[in-house]
Amino acid sequence: MSRIFLSHSSQNNAQAVALYDWLGREGWKDEIFLDLDPMRGIAAGDRWERALNEAANRCEAVLFLVSKAWIASGWCRKELNLAYRLNKRLFGVLIEDLTVEEIPKDLSGDWQVVRLASGRDHVMLHAVVPITHEEIHVTFSQEGMQRLKHGLEQAGLDPKYFAWPPPSDPNRPPYRGLRPLEAEDAGIFFGRDGPIVEVLDRLRGLRETTPPRLLVILGASGAGKSSFLRAGLFPRLKRDDRNLLPLPIIRPERAAISGETGLLAALEDAFAAAKILIPRADLRAVVQAGAIKLKPLLQALADAEGAGRGC
Repeated sequence: MSRIFLSHSSQNNAQAVALYDWLGREGWKDEIFLDLDPMRGIAAGDRWERALNEAANRCEAVLFLVSKAWIASGWCRKELNLAYRLNKRLFGVLIEDLTVEEIPKDLSGDWQVVRLASGRDHVMLHAVVPITHEEIHVTFSQEGMQRLKHGLEQAGLDPKYFAWPPPSDPNRPPYRGLRPLEAEDAGIFFGRDGPIVEVLDRLRGLRETTPPRLLVILGASGAGKSSFLRAGLFPRLKRDDRNLLPLPIIRPERAAISGETGLLAALEDAFAAAKILIPRADLRAVVQAGAIKLKPLLQALADAEGAGRGC
């Protein structure tokens, strides 16, 4: 599955191939989409747009290799606009030593920017350009490459698959009968990669809109909605813990607030996991008071989780 899309100016094919090969060696092999045209590369607007749209159900992030040629290219800005519309995670990878003034404001403000051309700790990378088979040597900052790797991992894009069987349940059976798969079963959940990425993109888009914000998963009874949510979507939301804080799953049943799997129980588990002590009676009073009282409490939970990760 191509989880990462590399976008670049055709003048920087060498750097694109070198980065592609390095990411492959770091564990992302066969997870990167790189379209190299012998004449114009992926800068041929509609070709790039078709390629990204075709890969959109699999691509989780777009890495833009930013250079003076990239900034000057109208096609590259079209690529950026398309990635914005698709709500992809965006990484600006500076492959030239650009000043802050040279970087467009809309890039430096919204992106996670990594510099590969600055610093003194450069290492030489060897690569071969497809089709032409030209051998190339490119130098990148070792610190910058490690920052890029760390940034991808922090965004939930680490190259590690979900373990099976889960360490907490080494004898867990892979077949659950009529019960839905759970988060512990993420390692054996397959066949829904495209819809999972589509939902993650939509959730990122919802964060930029004003309330009310709601995403509904519809499907016939028995189609696998619960497994999709619990084993497919939920573990990936938790893995992106730098940007998202999913609460334990709520099943309203006959008591949406106070039931065993209701809102109060979910909040209790979330606060206990964050090591925030709050009596159930106080939590119930906050919930009954409505969103105005609950919002600061949820913000405190998010802040505590962020502090625990060293953010």
